[in-house]
Amino acid sequence: MHCRHILSAFKTTLAICSSYFLMLPSSAKASELKWTHYGVRPLAMGNAYVAVADDFNALFYNPAGLARLESWHGELINPQIGASATTIATIKDFSKLASSKSSGVESTLSAFESMSGKPQWINIGATPHLIFPGFGIGLGLDVGGSMVIHRTISADIDAGATAILPVAFAKNFLEDRLSLGVAVKGVFKEGVEREFSLADITAFSKSSSDSGGNSLKEYVVGGKGVGVDLGMLFTPVTTGEPTLGISIADLGGTPYKATKSGNLDLGAPKPREPAVNTGISYKPIKTGSYYVLTTMDAHAINQPIHYSKKLNFGTEWGFGKVLKIQAGLHQGSLSGGFQLDAWLLVLRFATYTEQLGHVAGESKTMADRRYVAQLKLLL
Repeated sequence: MHCRHILSAFKTTLAICSSYFLMLPSSAKASELKWTHYGVRPLAMGNAYVAVADDFNALFYNPAGLARLESWHGELINPQIGASATTIATIKDFSKLASSKSSGVESTLSAFESMSGKPQWINIGATPHLIFPGFGIGLGLDVGGSMVIHRTISADIDAGATAILPVAFAKNFLEDRLSLGVAVKGVFKEGVEREFSLADITAFSKSSSDSGGNSLKEYVVGGKGVGVDLGMLFTPVTTGEPTLGISIADLGGTPYKATKSGNLDLGAPKPREPAVNTGISYKPIKTGSYYVLTTMDAHAINQPIHYSKKLNFGTEWGFGKVLKIQAGLHQGSLSGGFQLDAWLLVLRFATYTEQLGHVAGESKTMADRRYVAQLKLLL
């Protein structure tokens, strides 16, 4: 995505918001733990997936899972869309305002007041992929962003386009009890990721030729890099398939090399930090027609983030390959969803809560309930 597209998306909204920031209540700074491209099915089961890794999401969570695939699988067009509950409510408020005869200044300010201190999040993306036993290639694409407005006349904004392109290999050892995998991935990012003061936001209404102050394009960052992920799965016995999973995402850290957008030199985004992730899974019930899967993960255990945001628990009930129903605890809050596979049509849905505070549950306002849906249209 070129920076001019990002400018047009945010310039109008942020310029309008700037006139109202002084009236907004306080809010903790948003902090989202995201170490890979998150999948819909994993999110539905609490995002506890490191020790499961039995579909294309292994490309992003644990490449060792590719070694345990029994057949190939591919999806070419599978658009995904997501929004938070607060964003859905905001869209409804402004839709009512637009259709109302009393859409004056007071009504507009009242609508903005309803956004006070609440995180806003919207996302569209796709995960086209082609996987085989022991090998896979895919793309995790996200376009969108989040915003939290503060009483301190500032706003945290992380928005733009990100992409992860992994090429992964995996192999089984010890009579298929041990699986090891590696993924070499290209990473790309272009957008805005910083806290803006009132002076910054006021400058968004200026063109690059205006004297004094900055325009939004001067805050856009963009870069590309190459990273490495490692993964392991170990299943000591076949009964119940108890499995230990370990993955290391962005081994040693993945820096971005700054890129250009037209004639503009962009600053490099923040490097991707390495994340050591562990998980265990178990199938207490498995018959010829259905199964029950339980799983637990600890994410980014090497990073200085509160443990309450790292722990995830999940379960899944599967009926053949047609229907999967998931539930879990993601960062202490309930998650759930389903996957319906009717050959040419695959529908995935998940709802979960992203804890944006420094500690999960410390603020109800910073508990961002989100909804994500994905539809496979071809192959």
